[in-house]
Amino acid sequence: MVSHEIDSRHQLASDFIGVNVGTSSDPKCDDYVVAALRDLQLQQVRMDYSYCSDGGDAQRLLDRLLDEGFDVVLDVLPPAPEAASLSRDSAASQRWRAFVASVFRNYGDRVSTFEIGATPNRGRWSGFSATSYLEAWRVAATEAEQYSVELAGPNVSDFEPFYSMGFLKAMSWLHSTPTVHTNNLFAERAVQPEAYDHRALGSWAGKILKLNLVKKARVIASISRELDIKKTYCTYTCWTRTRLARWNSNPEQAHANYLVRYLVMAAASGALDRVYWGPLICSRDGLIHCGADDYPKIDNVSFYRSVRGAVEDFKPTLAYKAFKHAVGLLKNVTCLGGVSAENGISHYMFETALGGEFHVVWCLDRYVLPLEDIYPAGALDGAEFFDTLGEPFNAPPFVITERPVVIRWPVADGVYRPGAAELTAIEDVSADGVVYRPSSTRQPMKVATNEWRGTVAVARGGDPAGSLERYMPDNINRAGTEQVLRDKRNRLWNVKLEGSEALQTVKLNRTKGIKKLSYRFRPSKGKRHWNNAVEMLRRGVKTPEPIAFFERPWNSGVEDNYYVASFLEDAFSCRDVFTAFASGDTEYRGREKRFWLERIAAFVSHMHKRRVIHNDLSSGNILMTDVDGQVELYVIDIGRAVIYAPTPDRMKTRHRMSDVRRICYKLSPADRETFVVAYRDFANWYLPPWWRNSLGSYDLKQKAKKVLLRRFRKAGRR
Repeated sequence: MVSHEIDSRHQLASDFIGVNVGTSSDPKCDDYVVAALRDLQLQQVRMDYSYCSDGGDAQRLLDRLLDEGFDVVLDVLPPAPEAASLSRDSAASQRWRAFVASVFRNYGDRVSTFEIGATPNRGRWSGFSATSYLEAWRVAATEAEQYSVELAGPNVSDFEPFYSMGFLKAMSWLHSTPTVHTNNLFAERAVQPEAYDHRALGSWAGKILKLNLVKKARVIASISRELDIKKTYCTYTCWTRTRLARWNSNPEQAHANYLVRYLVMAAASGALDRVYWGPLICSRDGLIHCGADDYPKIDNVSFYRSVRGAVEDFKPTLAYKAFKHAVGLLKNVTCLGGVSAENGISHYMFETALGGEFHVVWCLDRYVLPLEDIYPAGALDGAEFFDTLGEPFNAPPFVITERPVVIRWPVADGVYRPGAAELTAIEDVSADGVVYRPSSTRQPMKVATNEWRGTVAVARGGDPAGSLERYMPDNINRAGTEQVLRDKRNRLWNVKLEGSEALQTVKLNRTKGIKKLSYRFRPSKGKRHWNNAVEMLRRGVKTPEPIAFFERPWNSGVEDNYYVASFLEDAFSCRDVFTAFASGDTEYRGREKRFWLERIAAFVSHMHKRRVIHNDLSSGNILMTDVDGQVELYVIDIGRAVIYAPTPDRMKTRHRMSDVRRICYKLSPADRETFVVAYRDFANWYLPPWWRNSLGSYDLKQKAKKVLLRRFRKAGRR
């Protein structure tokens, strides 16, 4: 039975990690690639080689790499149209035979391994069908016998074990089983590297079978062993920054996080002899951004034909730094054990060749765990702490987040090693339903007392206990009030807490009337504000930085609760802008009306693109700052906001219009027209023909509320 657990020691060789490379028509790109490989201290490279490569840019790079002593896995493949016709066109088969014979003859004594074809289960990219790939393999295997070269394949894309087994069985019937079993063991479709793969056999099967990356790698390796194949390589894996950017305001950091998490898990699995990241240079998913925004029609995973962009525009990403860190970490080390548990905690332990030890630990996205829940007091004394990019922490962290933390001891004697049973026994990191966003300036610290529960974002390098005490509700209430902003159903005021020069805005949420019943079954408003703020900031929707929230351990939805956020200095509201225009002004702060209407429309459009519906988007709930000519918008009062999952069909037109008609309410008919048309253009959205009716019905609703309110007030005075 293949296990998802890591319960035995195994050693990693110095050649465990490699990378996919390509070049452009500019020979300076070759220089750049070689320099990057030297900087990464990497010898293992993989590159694609097709009919267009002979005598071209790829051959120039290949010769350079071999001359400089790099270990090259060469993926030899026909063009997609030729691949599609191999099994039915004898002329195509002869062209393929001549090509592979030429490649084997020219490079057989210099290339370590020849991989045949790529992604045969993705015919839309590679052109292969099952029969045409097997014909390509048969021809290549026949020619390989003459040159005594090592072959690898079948390079199935994603975790598709039935394809892998089927191809390998058929290859063995042809009496030409590969020396190396290759697979592109992607984890992007599972989103996070540790997640169970819901795309393999369905969500239920993924969880029951515990199909995380460790187990998937071991399943692929077990297929190799069954057919007596000695080596198993993952020849290509990556995450796409453009996809990460849809839901993450810092896709580069997310890319770096996932890279390290993936490589650590792949190394710890003990199943893979080598993992190639790829590509080295690409705008969409490379370790180095090429500076061009386009992407080839045929996916790089099937044929990394060339590098786009100019050499002078190349720029290493955070993932490049993370990759360099991982290459250094995972070279000539022994895995001592590890676990990615269902409670969201991942923890892996390695011993270095020099007798030191390091642990790599992280949580699932959006959650945190205090390090003291893993390590007893004193266990981390003398340890060194490094972040995803290999940078040392200025002060030791006291929580772990989605960004891996490397904890290193120069000498392994006496290092505390938490066991899998201890780690899996820890409460699920998502149990309290509070989400977090990693920050370079603050660390979240959970609060759990008899009176209060919640979170405080403590400044890095500060005193955690002192910061926690300073932000507790009793101390907030004792602090001098700088300014009361509102004091009706809820109270909103600014404070300057002891030890802080900056102002914070505190919101005390009180529950009255019928809401005493309806809120009883909902999270407290303080918690909703916190979670919504965190998720909005993750998605790139600006709101004042959340500092803390507090709620009661009992009846949290209806008892008084607090939310604390940073105060925006010199901010003004959308209401201020609209009021100026309603009074006849044509400019505000030196800018014409159209600028403000379009800037606000763009912000609302961006918020909706990120699947955020405010549900109370009055003009007073958008704040703005104007600093050095740069106007920034922030949304506030976000307790009612709904943040939808990435699924496009969840957010309806009526949800959009609920925000649009509220924000338009104070505008004149002509200005409404300008605003809504601008919103439509920024959102690239089909504007429903009934949008004016929606705005008109909201007007009638507001007028009716005002009439009823006046009548109630008159009745009260009588």
